[in-house]
Amino acid sequence: MRILCTGHIGFIGSHFCKYVLKNVPDAYIIGFNRNSSQHNLRRLEMVRLFTECRAPRLQTVWGDLTDTAALSGLCEGIDIVVNLAAKTFVDHSLKDPWPFIQSNIIGTNNLMDEATRQGVKRFVQVSTDEVYGEILQGAYREDAPLNPRNPYSWTKSCGDLNAIWRHRTYGFPVIITRTENNFGFFQHRQKAIPTFVRSALAGDPLPVYGDGGHVRCWLHVDEHCAAIWHLAAGAGQIGEIYHIAGEQELTNLELARSILRTLGKPEDAIRLVPDHNIRPGHDRRYALDCAKLRATGWTIKQNLEERLAETVLWYKDNQEWLA
Repeated sequence: MRILCTGHIGFIGSHFCKYVLKNVPDAYIIGFNRNSSQHNLRRLEMVRLFTECRAPRLQTVWGDLTDTAALSGLCEGIDIVVNLAAKTFVDHSLKDPWPFIQSNIIGTNNLMDEATRQGVKRFVQVSTDEVYGEILQGAYREDAPLNPRNPYSWTKSCGDLNAIWRHRTYGFPVIITRTENNFGFFQHRQKAIPTFVRSALAGDPLPVYGDGGHVRCWLHVDEHCAAIWHLAAGAGQIGEIYHIAGEQELTNLELARSILRTLGKPEDAIRLVPDHNIRPGHDRRYALDCAKLRATGWTIKQNLEERLAETVLWYKDNQEWLA
């Protein structure tokens, strides 16, 4: 089985490669990624631990999805494409949307064109809960209307809609997944948990946006990767959207205090940061209903408190990743 994973040295992409190589003996992965950060290559070394020296099952192809020449023939002989390549930082998208348009709209379109030309059997478009906008009560189901409120979520919505029209018009074999906040080892240092851990270890108060009452659901990246493969390998129905969620939520203040407790720091070591200029229109709460995914036989295994503590202590023991 030949799998193309774009964004394979990214946070989720590297964990997905590790999961598949560990659990699918006949899988061979072509990883496609921009060679933009030597720091991130450490994630790739983690993945290589799960390949055999005499018969490696991971090949890296460096390139950019916006470069159609680099994509030519990339999907030839590929059974499954998992598109994890994306620009993801909301704050950065608000400052400059253009890189997000290039990556999440133009790049995704180019990849779908190539997959169509080569007759790929399944294409998994990995998306986000942010395409729906905020929800103050309850949880979004897969048929909820899209209501993005920042350039990042808008561009991800465009990628999803591109996949949907292709399926409805030409039968493009897509499955769309939407997930919530992921966490785990090797996450980008600017994301919330690494940022909080770095501040705590330095003896600085944890910077929490707004009043700290913004709510996010959290899912360990390994759970996410297992669910992606569950759907890609046959449990998911072509043309459908599935939510991958742990349905376990915390306010940002609760998250910060949990991290401080794990590190033995005072729970009041928190600094509230006015965010009206940093993140205008800051969505108050996201939440996904994943009953549809559970109906395929998938169940979440994470204990959120334990997995958060495990992750925080990993960053404590691997502080060079936070530098």
